[in-house]
Amino acid sequence: MNWPFFTLTGRPLRPQADAIIVEMHGEATSEKQALGWHLDGRALAVIGTHTHVPTADAGVLPKGTAFLCDAGMTGPYTSVLGREIAPVIGRFMDGMPRKFGVAEGDVRLSGALVEYDPTARRAVRCELVTVRK
Repeated sequence: MNWPFFTLTGRPLRPQADAIIVEMHGEATSEKQALGWHLDGRALAVIGTHTHVPTADAGVLPKGTAFLCDAGMTGPYTSVLGREIAPVIGRFMDGMPRKFGVAEGDVRLSGALVEYDPTARRAVRCELVTVRK
């Protein structure tokens, strides 16, 4: 795979790295998908984060970049984005501000597992991983 140079503060990354992994912290799935396609073949993996809800689109793009739109969160899943459910619903119902305490229980660690072929310099597998406490 012929990866072009990436720059970070003007320095080329390619000579310094065997693989480049991009974390895309974004709200819109369309932005994360577009970046995945744009970097296909140039980065080993593009893993999206931010929405706290894992997506079911883990895979490898045609040119060898692992992609997952959102890896989900690490925290309590019986919640609204890690917060207690009742106050969040109350805020949506009446618009009044209130404290959103951190939820408890059903704690999970979510992320992506990427298998990499160093000879071909490409991802061969990408899957969502969720570990329950």
